[in-house]
Amino acid sequence: MTNCNTPFITCVDLGGTKLAIANIADGEIIKSHTVPIDASLSKDDFNAFLLNNLTPFVTKACRGICIGVPGLVESDSGFVIEVLNIKHWQNVALKTLLEGRFARPVLVHNDANCFTYGIYKSKDYQRYENLVGVTLGTGLGAGLILNGRLYTGKQSAAGEFGSFPYLDGIIEDYCSSQFFKKQGLDGAATYQQAQAGDSHALALFTELGKHLGHALVQVVQAFNPEKVVFGGAIAKSAPLFIDALQQTLLKQLPQSVYNALQIHYTQDTNTALFGAYQLFLDEVATGE
Repeated sequence: MTNCNTPFITCVDLGGTKLAIANIADGEIIKSHTVPIDASLSKDDFNAFLLNNLTPFVTKACRGICIGVPGLVESDSGFVIEVLNIKHWQNVALKTLLEGRFARPVLVHNDANCFTYGIYKSKDYQRYENLVGVTLGTGLGAGLILNGRLYTGKQSAAGEFGSFPYLDGIIEDYCSSQFFKKQGLDGAATYQQAQAGDSHALALFTELGKHLGHALVQVVQAFNPEKVVFGGAIAKSAPLFIDALQQTLLKQLPQSVYNALQIHYTQDTNTALFGAYQLFLDEVATGE
């Protein structure tokens, strides 16, 4: 049982459209909050927005902060290099900013790495030493667990296959909410139409699954994971595109590779927050 004096980690999942914050103690969320973000804010205004939302969470019992950012970050320095979907929030010394304000240790990671680590540390996936986590939402992010370790690369960009060239753009253009926006559609509304049996909406999700399948072929061929796990806002529509994705993989992968691969999805919206919690425990708390 937790109380107001129980030590906790303040965990943050910053996405392209929302900010989720949770205080987590002993593997349980004891306080949480989610707010939409204004991606058009200036750099200073976005910093102020972030600090104002964090302040009620960082109380005396807070041991530290771990934040997942949807872009390129240098985890060692906690410096945010680039965030594609928050256009003015670039080149931010985030670790320095948060530690200066809250006087707590801060860990900065890519949000897809937080999601992937949350998957890996969950009881359903702990026995898998090689997996890929994929977040489908405003953009497409991905993280890698290789031989039982989170592999991030120099700028937490390892596995970010959403930026690979594809057709007339990049993979993210065809495998995230951008796929619907390119056609002047709203993804959530299209999902509702598909749920109601609209043939055009259903065909769009089949097309989305094919694009995802083409994208995953490259990742599976490169890393040969045991599992690929999808999450994010679009994961709730997985039943509408998973068959097309699987069929595309079946056509393009060697049979033995396809047979050894499992595709799963999760609709748990807190996976990245729990991943941030575990990353803080493993990377920061053990050295305290």
